[in-house]
Amino acid sequence: MLRTLLADENGFLVSAELVLVFTLVFCAVAVGVSVVRDSLVLELGDVAEAIGALDQSYNYRGIRADLEGAGTHAVCSGSGFNDEEDDCDCKGITLGTVTGKKDPSTLDRPEADNPPAI
Repeated sequence: MLRTLLADENGFLVSAELVLVFTLVFCAVAVGVSVVRDSLVLELGDVAEAIGALDQSYNYRGIRADLEGAGTHAVCSGSGFNDEEDDCDCKGITLGTVTGKKDPSTLDRPEADNPPAI
């Protein structure tokens, strides 16, 4: 009976397949979670840039209600706030031009521009 138990290989292949399948599933889930994390960070960065680009200035004029006779019935003063650029405000995307540079190995040696013929 002990020999048949030790020689029995039923289920061995199934457990090896399960280990392989679970390993592959774990690797796929780990990669998927990291991709979701990176995408979420980029989207939250876009939201932060959009909020930083908002101009939060406001102004409103005062009003005054006079009585029909003489005097004033009510007065409400105006107020306002002008949003100025802060260090944390988004600068947006600036486009620049790229210009080429001369080869530094030929700047000091004019003979390098005209190599000798062989």
